[in-house]
Amino acid sequence: MTDMQQPEGGQPLDGQERTTKVMPIESPPPIYQVQMQPPEPVRPSGPSLPTIIFGVLVGLLALTMLTLGLVFLRYGTDLTLVIPWQRIIPLIFAGLGLVLIVVAISTWLASTKRVRHDSKDQDIPEDQAAKDGQ
Repeated sequence: MTDMQQPEGGQPLDGQERTTKVMPIESPPPIYQVQMQPPEPVRPSGPSLPTIIFGVLVGLLALTMLTLGLVFLRYGTDLTLVIPWQRIIPLIFAGLGLVLIVVAISTWLASTKRVRHDSKDQDIPEDQAAKDGQ
């Protein structure tokens, strides 16, 4: 064999009849992908309903105290003899407690409904949502 001949394997020979290996072409460097960041949470905007409700309750309490103060200035100590405060004040606090309990239960029911509605929307696969036209 001469130096120009190649063995049957297709590999070239060098000057000393040794088989040389052809170096593979280098592949381009890998492309690094940036991981997708989760979307930013939607921040609530606008008025806060719990803050408004709290403000209304505090305003009603202040208005009640102002009214009682003005009535007391007008009638003085005679008012304490006419109105049974030992029964009225506990009834006022019981009514306020009932209002707060109703607000807490309604808020809980609204949040469970919202969570159930949100989880129902997330269970639909993308390809199924595309078929349904959603």
